[in-house]
Amino acid sequence: MNKPLLVPVDFSDNARIATEYAAQIAADTQRDVHVIYIMTEHTNRFANATWNKDLIEPLIQEALKNLEEMLIPIRQKHPNVNFTTSTRDGVLADQLLNEAKDDKYAAIVIGTKGSSGLDSVFIGSNAYDVIKTTETPILTIPKSVTNYTKNNIGLLCNFKNGELEVLKQAIALFGSNFHLQLIHINRTDETVESIDQKLRAWIDLIISETGLDDISYTVKSQAYYIKYKETIAHAIQQILIDESVDILLVTKGRKNFFNYIFSENISKELAFQSKIPNLFARI
Repeated sequence: MNKPLLVPVDFSDNARIATEYAAQIAADTQRDVHVIYIMTEHTNRFANATWNKDLIEPLIQEALKNLEEMLIPIRQKHPNVNFTTSTRDGVLADQLLNEAKDDKYAAIVIGTKGSSGLDSVFIGSNAYDVIKTTETPILTIPKSVTNYTKNNIGLLCNFKNGELEVLKQAIALFGSNFHLQLIHINRTDETVESIDQKLRAWIDLIISETGLDDISYTVKSQAYYIKYKETIAHAIQQILIDESVDILLVTKGRKNFFNYIFSENISKELAFQSKIPNLFARI
């Protein structure tokens, strides 16, 4: 049996859409979905009540009931997918990292607003904490994306070994039946011939390492406007639109492109404002 997906929810539309998206992946790849609600502002008043180990606080009961109610239409739509639920109490990032430890899950699927940021329990730095520290891949799902499609998967390419790792994780999560679109942003004005040579060699390596052979690439230099230089985030987003990319793969190794995009706050635009799902890999 394939590893399950973990979906943290807060009962918002974003969370419901992320859960539905996870269910579609699960149905396609034959895996379970575990849905968790983390009560970040909740204090368990009965934590010291050793006299009754079966005592469950009403808020926990209500949360479990809400989880089951949220899942009713999703279960009806995906009768072959097994859903499990649980609740936790504490700091969001800490509890989510603890739940996902020991490599239990194929990915953590997080719903995002998709236009102006993470809208719900992942407001602020919590999502950054999870994305940067978890050993589990993170798949962010914009609110506007309701159907799971993997025809054209993009990979941010800077010729680093971590990119092979994120690709292997994507294959483990989605399968291998997709077109791979390599995306390279030319930040140093390197010649077209030099980049083309690197990309062709990189494609040969990808084929030998993964078996994927349906691969193309696109290169974009940062545009210069009257008063400013185009941001990396804008260049990436333009390619995603032009190439009709369904899912974007991003590595997060300490010495690779992910660190660079964090330094420019590009990750906020990718993870929080992207109109397509982003898979942030475990490196």
